[in-house]
Amino acid sequence: MNCFQNVKYGVSCREAAERYGVEVNHYGMALCPFHNDRHPSLYVADDHYHCFGCGEHGDVIDFAAKLFGLPLYEAAQQLAADFHLTPEKPPSAAALHAKRIRTEAQQLIENERLCFSVLSDYARVLRSWKVQYAPQSPNEPVHARFVEACHKLDETEYNLEILCAGDSHERAEVVNYLLADGRLDKLKEIINGRDEA
Repeated sequence: MNCFQNVKYGVSCREAAERYGVEVNHYGMALCPFHNDRHPSLYVADDHYHCFGCGEHGDVIDFAAKLFGLPLYEAAQQLAADFHLTPEKPPSAAALHAKRIRTEAQQLIENERLCFSVLSDYARVLRSWKVQYAPQSPNEPVHARFVEACHKLDETEYNLEILCAGDSHERAEVVNYLLADGRLDKLKEIINGRDEA
């Protein structure tokens, strides 16, 4: 087994991120170390990471390479050293098997956490817009953000309630809807862009 395989199967992306000082919350979200991130936009799973703000993504070796400004091979060596992986002591067969196989249930839980995190942030933005952009007089033109808040807040809160208390089928439907056609990415763009307005 070469160094790259040893690291990919022996170190999860989340373990590496946390070891190198990136605080990952229980939804798998963190402040992205690759851009000036004020709201957690980096999603860190066991086998990959993706930033909804700057677009950075990859596996554990890509993460270390980008974080330390190293070529991929040196990043893999750095990870192997930091996690005490050697060619003589590769991950066990059981560990390799567990890393390779991600059940649908595990992936669904990860996706639910991501969707819940993004929807929570979006609901907070909509509540803010509903107050901030409310017309102050009958003659004042209605702001597009106020309209969006009025139209989308109930649906967003309903989906959050399903992710919290719905059965597995209902939660899966919400997750599939949000992950289809880049909907979740669009919400993340709205969340990240709200401070620029």
